[in-house]
Amino acid sequence: MFPSPRSDDWQRIVDEGVDSVEVKILLGPGPEAAAEALTGRSTTRWRLRRVYLLDTPDLDFARSGVEMRLRRRARGRHDLTVRARRRHGTAHRPQPPGARVEFDVLPGAVWHTVELRRDVDASLAEAVADGTAFPHELLSPEQEEWMRTAAESLSPEALATTLVVHGPLRVSRVGVPGSRFRAARAHLEHCRYPSGRELVEFSTKCLPESAAEVAEEVTRFLASRGVAPSRSHATKTAIWLDELARSASTVDGALPPPRPRA
Repeated sequence: MFPSPRSDDWQRIVDEGVDSVEVKILLGPGPEAAAEALTGRSTTRWRLRRVYLLDTPDLDFARSGVEMRLRRRARGRHDLTVRARRRHGTAHRPQPPGARVEFDVLPGAVWHTVELRRDVDASLAEAVADGTAFPHELLSPEQEEWMRTAAESLSPEALATTLVVHGPLRVSRVGVPGSRFRAARAHLEHCRYPSGRELVEFSTKCLPESAAEVAEEVTRFLASRGVAPSRSHATKTAIWLDELARSASTVDGALPPPRPRA
């Protein structure tokens, strides 16, 4: 599923000097079956996150390779991430000071991700999600400056005046006990898309120098628990963007821009 631990691919990842590597794989079984097999618990307590995509109605920023993602996490916390993603080996993008750089390794693909993330005020985040505040109000000056640079094909006005809220995407998450998967901290995520499509993803983060061994352990762990990988692999966001693009000509769940507040 992943390159051999002796493959030069892993050394090239180490040589890039990234902060971390996330090994990801989609699973074939449904969420409850996968959770029971991998966590060892017959009853699983999933934690729900709601994820919103801030973009133009036609997803112009995402099409240019830049995403703005608002998450509602556990206990009412919210964060906003601005990130640029590209397949490893393609042209480099501008990288702002203080950005976190990570490789996402999937079977058959490696993605290079640069992101700026910050916690945001809960009341403002909820107002944006409800359509009563402008999405660009969530951006820090550093995030906004980077958006203008990274999405160079778009006019500056698009960032301030045409952003809408797409979503939410409902993502349920459960941890895999360290007593069962010892290589690194691991999670299962269950995504339910607006169309009704579902997917289950196993993921684990590690340092670049241990990524080869961790990926090998992921393969071994899934096989030992009788959990089959999916026949196809893609990132959760890529699937969501595909769904949004397919429904762009109809009512797709995007909230219109709010009116200016008095």
